[in-house]
Amino acid sequence: MSKNSLSMQKLAGKGYGRGWFTNCHCRYRVFAGARNTKKSYDILGLEVLCKILDNPLRNILILRQVGANNRYSTFATLDMLIHQPDPTRPEISFDRFFKINSSTMTITYKPTGQQIIFAGMYPDPTRITSMRMARGYLTDVYVEEAFQLNDYEGWRRVDGTIRGKLPNGLFHQITFCLNPWNSNHWIYNHFFKGRLEDNLEDLMNNDYIDFMDENMYLDYGKGLYLHKSTYKINEFRDFEIYDSAMEELRRVAPEIYKVEALGMWGNSTEATYPEMNDSLICNVQEVMKERFSCVSIGIDTGLSDGDGHIKRNDEVKRLRSATTMQFFGISSDYERAYCIDEFFYSNENQIIKKTEPQLQTEIIQKLAEWQSKYKGHPDLMRGDIVVYVDSADRGFRDGLMLEAVKQGLVGFIFQGSAKNVRIIDRVMFIRRIMAYGEYKVCNQCVNLIRELKNSRQGENGQPREDIDDHAINANEYAWIPIINRLKRWKDFKPIKR
Repeated sequence: MSKNSLSMQKLAGKGYGRGWFTNCHCRYRVFAGARNTKKSYDILGLEVLCKILDNPLRNILILRQVGANNRYSTFATLDMLIHQPDPTRPEISFDRFFKINSSTMTITYKPTGQQIIFAGMYPDPTRITSMRMARGYLTDVYVEEAFQLNDYEGWRRVDGTIRGKLPNGLFHQITFCLNPWNSNHWIYNHFFKGRLEDNLEDLMNNDYIDFMDENMYLDYGKGLYLHKSTYKINEFRDFEIYDSAMEELRRVAPEIYKVEALGMWGNSTEATYPEMNDSLICNVQEVMKERFSCVSIGIDTGLSDGDGHIKRNDEVKRLRSATTMQFFGISSDYERAYCIDEFFYSNENQIIKKTEPQLQTEIIQKLAEWQSKYKGHPDLMRGDIVVYVDSADRGFRDGLMLEAVKQGLVGFIFQGSAKNVRIIDRVMFIRRIMAYGEYKVCNQCVNLIRELKNSRQGENGQPREDIDDHAINANEYAWIPIINRLKRWKDFKPIKR
């Protein structure tokens, strides 16, 4: 091997060889695994580039539920690999071979004109079905975060367009990559059920388990390969730190360990937060004794789905009937999260409904009440406090700012809520710190307690039903911008590899 050549096998490491495209020509491949298992790096990164280099007629579509989410995930990974495929040898790059268009999110292989393109299923999957390639054939589709694809029929319309006779040496291949949070999802029922089921002993003792039937006819083609990976498949991890964290997680929260470390399908109950219990509930006196490093406030107007996407039609009326506000803080030693206080109002079952301006007035009054209530605490009302308002409802936030001026309230800054942490990650992180006893909910937050105890998983594998979760959403809006200060967050975030 020359000093300027690369070993893709060395870069990819172990665990994915049997399912690699040169060894597996199955139409359908599903790579489901725990956090930090190299799926994005090996399969959606290195293999994609290898396929382009392998045959001048291949073109690749990389798909997510929301296409824009590719920019900071799949597109960023390939951009990085093209500029620096081997981190230990920065002098080597593919720059001269690929043209990267960041505005359109397309990557073109200059010698042949082959392309890697990026798209989303939302809001209309039929746009994907009309795609045509200028050079060669659309042979491959990679689906990142495939667990987000809840609409099986929408997916089938896309799948059905990847067909047609190909020249010798080419084959169509559909590849799914996902973290398997919940077996109540069509991907489990359609591909895994009865073929590759979770086996705790096998996953504890192996880096991965897999299944392959190259002769199986399924949907629009032949061949199925399934792969379940554990965190041990990643030999590039920090063994001392990461393995210690996983062992501690196994001791404290075995159900979370099964999902995050072993890639299993999740707890057998339908509860979103099975770790929620009365030992996590504290009182005002305990809050007042605690010292805080930072605090924030979140407001859910009830307009969005928690990810900042506006809900439509009748759902808007139902969801807008609850307007909630949560006061949140992180302890001075950065070890505990506190849900301190709340405002909650629902128009449901009310003869006379409160208007939006009335609710804005009451929220500003509640903020003023909190200023008075907690002024004796050395940290809770120190400096300006940021209030993160549901980003889907800019008008409500503007109304709050005007009302604050009208009432002469100072000491609060109103901003839109962040959406940079997925709902599944929010759920799994809160479950983790619940298990460690580091998520405290003051008994003043009666609606948050009720929602946490009653929350259930969605029917199509969603981590949480989009119903009766307004206090939870407001709580998340409050903690997302500051949660990176909590010590446990550093262990939770997946290592990029």
